[in-house]
Amino acid sequence: MIELAEKVNIKHPVDAQNITIQRDPFHRNAYVISLPLDSDPSFVWQSLFEQTLSRSLDFWDRKVLVVGRQLKLATTRDGLEGKLKWLESVVEATNRRVDEHNRKARWGKEAKMPTIGDEEAIRQALVEWVVARVPG
Repeated sequence: MIELAEKVNIKHPVDAQNITIQRDPFHRNAYVISLPLDSDPSFVWQSLFEQTLSRSLDFWDRKVLVVGRQLKLATTRDGLEGKLKWLESVVEATNRRVDEHNRKARWGKEAKMPTIGDEEAIRQALVEWVVARVPG
């Protein structure tokens, strides 16, 4: 069975006084704003978020990363309120995709779990990789 995903949202109300704001170390006029999430995003949610983000036409002047229970928005101050609304819309679109993913997973229309042979081959490759890394 395919892993189901939980929705994740920006934690509201956002307490502006407790939000971490730092200078972006790579862009002179940009800042990194850490927005709290209401739960830990799963791998599925993060993957759907990245796909949704990359499809956004408004992505050229900002960068967003998921780091633990935070969204890190790297951007300039220009039009910040609009950028925050845009980011909220990306999160909402991601959650709609989570619903779609879960619906498909429940109906069994997505790829099935790896076969026992596939799983054993993957585990064997992991064992060989680990053994090769151990100094002899």
